[in-house]
Amino acid sequence: MKLDLNKLYVVYKPTPHSEKADVFDGRPDSLAGLFRQVQGGLKIEQVHTIYTTPAEAEKEAIRLLKKPKKKRRKLTTPIKKGQRYAIFGSEVKASDKYRVQSKPKVYRTKKEAETALRQMLKKGWKRSELKILKY
Repeated sequence: MKLDLNKLYVVYKPTPHSEKADVFDGRPDSLAGLFRQVQGGLKIEQVHTIYTTPAEAEKEAIRLLKKPKKKRRKLTTPIKKGQRYAIFGSEVKASDKYRVQSKPKVYRTKKEAETALRQMLKKGWKRSELKILKY
């Protein structure tokens, strides 16, 4: 089979708001045209496939647009206030932990908080300056 590099049909990856014309417009392109698009900012990640016939490209574009969107589901249930852990400076009282100016990084388990504390100690913090509180 002989490939005609002056007649290529490019199918682009769809975005959440793509229409059929965004994925495949039906016009042939050439290898030189693709090269110009790359120079203009087209990235390889934006191209889904390249076909030699418009029927194949049309079929693939329709399949891509009909493909169900992946639903993001929460992997874990949300943790209630007071069941998480955060690292505070020793000058913060336990009763004032919710009134600090900048919100602390919150860890799901005490073990995660202790690991982060150990890394902070390696960076030069002193143990007497830091403490872990339920948050």
